[in-house]
Amino acid sequence: MRRALICAQAFPPLLKQAGGVAKDYLALCRALIDGLGWQVTLLSPVSIAESGEADVERWLTSGQLVHVPVWALQASNALGVAVLMDFFSVHNTCRLVWELLNGGHALCFIDDSCMRIAPLMLMRGLGIPGIASTHSDVPSHPVYQQFIMLKILWWLHLASAYFATLHASVAHVYANSLWERYRIPVDAVWPPVLWSDAFRRPLHDIEEAALSKRACWIQELGFEPKAIFLFAGRWSAEKRIHLLHDAIPQECALIIVGDSDADYADQIEASTRHNVLPKRGMLGAEDLRIAYAASDLFVSASTCETLGNTIVEAWSAGIPVAVHPVGGHLEFVKDNENSYLVNFDSSEEARDRLSAIVAGGAKASVEPDLSKMGDYFRTLDFPSEIQRRLLEPALSAAASWQALTGWRWVVEKLIRILLLLACCLIWPVTVVWSRAYFAISCDPIYRYVEPGTAKEPDASNRSPGRAWFANTLLHETGLKVAFSLAWAGRDQWGLGFESIFEHPAPLAANPFRFCQGFSSYKTGAVCSRSLTTESRVQCNSVAESENSMKGPE
Repeated sequence: MRRALICAQAFPPLLKQAGGVAKDYLALCRALIDGLGWQVTLLSPVSIAESGEADVERWLTSGQLVHVPVWALQASNALGVAVLMDFFSVHNTCRLVWELLNGGHALCFIDDSCMRIAPLMLMRGLGIPGIASTHSDVPSHPVYQQFIMLKILWWLHLASAYFATLHASVAHVYANSLWERYRIPVDAVWPPVLWSDAFRRPLHDIEEAALSKRACWIQELGFEPKAIFLFAGRWSAEKRIHLLHDAIPQECALIIVGDSDADYADQIEASTRHNVLPKRGMLGAEDLRIAYAASDLFVSASTCETLGNTIVEAWSAGIPVAVHPVGGHLEFVKDNENSYLVNFDSSEEARDRLSAIVAGGAKASVEPDLSKMGDYFRTLDFPSEIQRRLLEPALSAAASWQALTGWRWVVEKLIRILLLLACCLIWPVTVVWSRAYFAISCDPIYRYVEPGTAKEPDASNRSPGRAWFANTLLHETGLKVAFSLAWAGRDQWGLGFESIFEHPAPLAANPFRFCQGFSSYKTGAVCSRSLTTESRVQCNSVAESENSMKGPE
């Protein structure tokens, strides 16, 4: 039985934070284990036992999936919460090196993990083929322009592609964009992902459930709309959900399904427009498939999609899409052939176009191509496509390394030695500056997450700011508070050390764990000012005005 190592910071139950990527790696595990008979080791900070997926429970029980829990960082500000795998902790580095040396893995997958350049250099140096996938278009996110550190990390992230045996993306459109903008080569493209078999079921299987769901929506709306539009996904600023409010014709309705931990999500939920119905909460595959089928048209004004799994899901459920003509939306959508391209930058233009689509029959106007696309995605042999597009090229490259002779063999060995030496030089330097950055950063705020415990934060953990600071300060007493405040007044950094004393055990497990003492408790005005002026202004500036999502009761 062949073995694969997957290094992924995104995996269920982390659906609010990285829903599309998390589902991609769930689908990859399903393809490798159930489709191709591989054994998978998942190196991840996520609490995968709480994924709620029956397949994951079955794999863990049978040993077909082995979870190697590692430390993570949780970054929080008004724009949301993100979990980042910390490759440069001592614990995580040791676990990764042990797996690469002793795990017997034929190849390794690595997702959009921060600072993946070092693990990829290590894999190449040890002669293990690494498949790195770039799923996210980070510069399209509002937060990208706010933090210089993020820009530096993004360029290092792109440079890592040159050390991967196979650099993959999720769409040909995005692959071309990476080459044109950054001269970053993409060697392969993932097959379209349907993360659950619920989307492969015949359309007639859910007709009754879809009709019932539609009736519930109409009852909540208080009127029967001419057409029901659906948005499903993460409620974050880059999705530009607020633009959909003004684009929906008055006689139609918009259902918004999804969630996030950003202040933006609170604004979406607070909408009082009579024809907009926010339904906050991430849906499981079955409920999501029903929601698609209960709608007439899926809509998205997002400009950050590298593919848009929701398009594939909507087509598999039998409904067309109307999406903004940019990025991954252009991979499969053909205007007026299988669906529609709508310019949501202009609310008036978008509203007129959507009215015309509804008047002409949203689904009937794009048949039979719509049904052909749905059939294609529902019947696609995903495991075979993974084998053909990703596994075979990577394994072939590894075999070619083993077959080298003469001077080519010498060059190969020199390349490996140089890469291993580079890792040894990069690692200690990166440890120092990354720990320092995590310690002093006030926006976002970083805190350490113990191995294998990362999951969705509850509502009380969203968007830390003044209230978070005040509550933390009130709950700290005695010498720890006095020491933290004294230090903050001394050097103006606003750093506290009480977590060192409060959590001695993790410190022993990871010598660099002491940095949690810096990042888990921020004192002084620096952090409060950062969160209340910079992050919130950035978040709020996405909408045209605070009232853009409100209307008459």
